[in-house]
Amino acid sequence: MATPYITIGCPTTGGGQVISGNSLFQIDGIPVACTGDKATCPTHKVTATIVSGDPYMNIFGKMAARAGDSLSCGCKLLPKQSLVVQDNGGGTESTPPPTNSFQPSQIKEFGQKFLIVDETTSEPLVQVHYEIHKEGSLFSKGVTDEQGYTQFISGTENEEIELKIIVEDKDHEHCCKP
Repeated sequence: MATPYITIGCPTTGGGQVISGNSLFQIDGIPVACTGDKATCPTHKVTATIVSGDPYMNIFGKMAARAGDSLSCGCKLLPKQSLVVQDNGGGTESTPPPTNSFQPSQIKEFGQKFLIVDETTSEPLVQVHYEIHKEGSLFSKGVTDEQGYTQFISGTENEEIELKIIVEDKDHEHCCKP
């Protein structure tokens, strides 16, 4: 079963809605919410914090929030869009009967490219230097393309990566300072 990501404006089971997210990572132009982001809660009369998320999808070190994830007040997040997270468990698996002929097994390919956006203007950042790290080590370096995308990163394992924007580029210093 797949689970939708949560964005700003998504409702909660307490009648509130998500009010913060990461503007550098968007779905249909709406920032994705992560652990630590906030939602209103009229039921409990508080501004609650998102306390759970997808451990397989980190956005700048925070877990991306999914439908059904929890708020600090005890309410749950509800989706309003349908972009989904791959199911990371459950289900059944069967082994085919042995055969005498060689048949290569199917290999799953995982991949992603990222759109880097100016936090102030929401415009794609073109020709921005970045680094991709896997397991704490530098995996590759690159420069965003003419549409603001990184290179496509792929592999045969579903693994966590870290994307670092390099601010040595004077043209983008105004938008990329930590």
